[in-house]
Amino acid sequence: MIFNLRKSIDADIDLTYKIKKKCLQKYLEMLWGWNEEAQADFHRKHYQKERFSIIEIQNKSIGYLEIEFYENYIFLANLMILQKFQNQGIGKIIMESLIKNHPNIQLEVLKVNHKAKRFYEGFNFIVFEVLEDSFRMKIGF
Repeated sequence: MIFNLRKSIDADIDLTYKIKKKCLQKYLEMLWGWNEEAQADFHRKHYQKERFSIIEIQNKSIGYLEIEFYENYIFLANLMILQKFQNQGIGKIIMESLIKNHPNIQLEVLKVNHKAKRFYEGFNFIVFEVLEDSFRMKIGF
């Protein structure tokens, strides 16, 4: 599957929220319920376009990548791919590239999102901290 990554722009705030909602709503509902207004407000307050890259196929946005850069590692805040485009190798290619270019990576995955946890374990991420609702995982270090 051929895809493109492009840097996010201010106008992508609504797009990234829609993708986040489609990808995460069912998991967040299991944990805390879904409050549309609170979720949208949280996204608006925390959206920083510099951290986002939009995943596109034929100019159609199908997901996004959100990365926080630190001195000795990166924190993969989100890798969201719409369900219709999952299991086509896109996430695998992105993760392989991240691991190749950034040997130390941390991320957090919700405990109820078993599919995501298995996905990261497939790249040899290990759990290094168990939180109330999530696992902190890492590779490298």
